[in-house]
Formats: sequence, C-alpha cells, structure tokens
Amino acid sequence: MSLRARLVLGMLALTALGLLVAGAVTYAEQKSSLQGRVDEQARAALPSVSHQLDDKGVNVLGYESRHRFGGPPGPGDRDGGGPGGGGGPDATVNLPPGTYGQRRDASGEVLGNVVFSYGEQPLAVPKIPADLKPGEVTTVRSSADLEYRAVAQQTDGQPGTTIVAVPLAEANRTLDRLLRVEALVIGSVLIALALLSGLIVRLGLRPLDRIGDTAGAIAGGDLSRRVSPATPGTEVGRLGIALNAMLDRLEHAFQEREASENRLRRFLADASHELRTPLASIRGYAELFRIGAARESGDVEKAMRRIESESARMGVVVEDLLTLARLDEVHDVVREPVDLVQIARDAADDARAMDPSRSVAVRADGGAVVTGDPHLRQVVGNLMRNAVVHTPTGTPIEVAVAPLGEQVVLEVRDHGPGVPTTDPEALFERFWRAEEGRSRGRAGAGLGLAIVAGLVAAHDGTVTAQNAESGGALFIVVLPA
Repeated sequence: MSLRARLVLGMLALTALGLLVAGAVTYAEQKSSLQGRVDEQARAALPSVSHQLDDKGVNVLGYESRHRFGGPPGPGDRDGGGPGGGGGPDATVNLPPGTYGQRRDASGEVLGNVVFSYGEQPLAVPKIPADLKPGEVTTVRSSADLEYRAVAQQTDGQPGTTIVAVPLAEANRTLDRLLRVEALVIGSVLIALALLSGLIVRLGLRPLDRIGDTAGAIAGGDLSRRVSPATPGTEVGRLGIALNAMLDRLEHAFQEREASENRLRRFLADASHELRTPLASIRGYAELFRIGAARESGDVEKAMRRIESESARMGVVVEDLLTLARLDEVHDVVREPVDLVQIARDAADDARAMDPSRSVAVRADGGAVVTGDPHLRQVVGNLMRNAVVHTPTGTPIEVAVAPLGEQVVLEVRDHGPGVPTTDPEALFERFWRAEEGRSRGRAGAGLGLAIVAGLVAAHDGTVTAQNAESGGALFIVVLPA
C-alpha cells in the first residue's frame, strides 16, 4: 500500500473512532435522559392511575374508593374513560398513549387494569413480573416486543399494589432518529474527510514525487538533475536539500572518475608512445647488426652507441613512471627534518656542472627546515633541470628559499621565454610538452614537473607556475615548515 493511502486510511480510522465514541456517548446520554423522563412520568402517573382504577371499581373486596380519598368520590373520580377501554388521566399529568395501569392484591393476583389510549389503537399489554418491588422502576416488554418502564406502589388504604407501565415507544423513536442522524453525519464527515485529506496528502507528498522523478532521471544517466524547490522549512524540503548535496558529491565523484579514466588512458597512450620509439630504435640497430648490415667498425660502434643511448632514455622514462606510481600509492611517508637551503645549493652546483656558462644564484633568508623525506631533493633538481633544458645556454637561474610564517617558500626563476602556455596548471600534467610534433629532444618525456607536483602534494604543499614580472618563468613551491 502506498504512503498516501496509508496516511489517508490512518486519518479516516482515527476520525471514525473519535466520531463513533462521540456518537456512542451522545446516544447513551440521550437514552438516559429520555428514560429518566419516562421514569418520572411513571411515578407521577401513579395517583392518576390509582384514581382511574378506583373509578372502575378495581379494588380489594370490602374497600370502597372513598376509603382512599377519605370521603365520597369527587368530580375527578367520575371522569369517564375514553375510547379503547381506557380512561383519561388527571389534567395535571401528561401520559403518553398506551400507558398501562394495573392493580394487584396482597397475594399478587391481578384485580384489574386500565389503558390510556386517547382514542388510538391500544398497544400490546406489557408482561409485568409478579415479583415487581414497590418503588423500583424496571423495563418490561410486551408480547409485541414493545418496551415499557414499570413502577409499583403500595395502594393507599388497601392491601396490594398499584402498577404503572409507561411505553418507551416515543423515546425509542427519538433514539432511532438520533442513530440515523449520527450515521448520516459520521458518513458525510468521513466522505468529506477522505476527499479533503486525499487532496492535502497528495499536495504534501508532491515533493516526494519530484524526488522520485529526479532519482529516476539520475538513474537514467542525467546526473545534472536536482530536486526543486528544496527549502529547509519542511521535512521533505530538508530531505531535498540533503539529496541535492548528495547528488552534487556524486556528480563530482563521477566527473573525477571520468577525468581520472581519461588521464589514465592518455597516460597509457603516452607511456606506450614514449617507450615505443626507443624500443623501435634498439630493435632496428640490433636487426642491422644481426643481418650483418653493420660490418664496419664505425657502423658497429654507431649501432652500439645508439642502442645504449635509447636504452638510457628508456630507462629514464621507466624510472619516472615508477616514481609517479609510487606517489600514487597510499603508504606511510617517512618524515624527517630536511634543509631546503642545502638542497637548493646542491641543485645549483649540479646545474653549474651541467652548463658551466650559466649563472646560478641561491638566496637564503634564514633557516628553511621542513619535515619530509629525501625525495624533496628531486623537487628542486627537476625544477633546476627544467630551467636548464627550456632556456638558452648561459641564461641565468635564480633560486630563493625563505621562511614565511608557518611555511617555507622555494622559488626557482629563469630568464628565458617564460611559461609556454596560458594554462600554467597544464605544465604539471603527465607527458605534457610544449614542442610541436611530439619531438623529444632535450625536453624529455614530460614527466619532470608531474613528479614535482606529486612530491609536493605528498608533503601537503602547493606548487604553481607563472611568468615573472621582468620576464622568464617562475615556479613557487610552498611547504609546511
């Protein structure tokens, strides 16, 4: 069963229960009130009924009616009976049609009865039990299953009792009308409530329908769909906000995964391309040597030299790939104090050895110790090599190391042509090169700056590239002190 149906049925069940309880209480109170009124009528009718029985001569043998009234019968005692064999009550007593009176002697034998029919068809005579106690009001039934309220009283001046039974027909008709009215009201209220609650629940659950539609669209591949509107004022609104936040993260995760897969495909393609060329060269020279095409000592020496050169270049690419693979692994990094000033000076010495014509200056402002591992030396070394490879021979290089609050800043600047792209972030991608036609000359495989970015990130630092104000490229590394 749907949530909408359960809410509507639950509301109808609770309302029906409340209305039934209220109707039952009303019915019971009304029945008690009407029955109490009939009981009062029965008690009040005792003198009038006794008077009518006396007028009919219904009394114990040897007792005259005047004994009861203390004198001769008065005008009220001679009031004639009405049609149907029943007399009329005193003017001060209002008895319903069908009121029944009976007199019994001391032994319980019925001496006579009277019925107040007022000219109407007499009702069935009630079956009054023989053990009816004086003063006790009880419910009796007739042969036609009509209900009466009967009360007995000791007859004045005579042995025996006088009994009055007032019919409950009018009270029962009133209660029947009350039941029909209550049933009609309860039914109408439940029908109206079902329609209104169904509308309200449908409007209230409409945001859930939108969430379901959005989830279906997302399952179909549309990750850009969001729940709208989503306000924090309602429970469903807060659910929509949480769902939108989750969808944002999911979409971002899928984008990251797709970007990672694309990078991996490009990485594998570039790695295959980088390794295929030296392998082809090695295989070619080896084939020449095998078939005897290189017989002269000069040709043999050239073939061996090229094989060695291509093997060395392939070894550098493989080492760089292994370094990047290690950086991608999740493992505990060994941390120890590392002096960036000393690393910068060692890198400057290496650069001077590579190109003695260059001016390599190192500026250190205070101590610059960070917590890291020996691989940080490769960061400075790769940046220096990048400056040497991508600038003309003799171009000066400047290295600056300085503490800055809780960080240490390392800057490597050259005076060459500057950053070769409008997107400095692309410099740190794997296998990225500025040369056209994917030439490999001095630029190498394009993995040096990617290794720098990976090492810096592993040490919770950042590296950026930009054009220096007076020309040249400027690389800035920021590491925690």
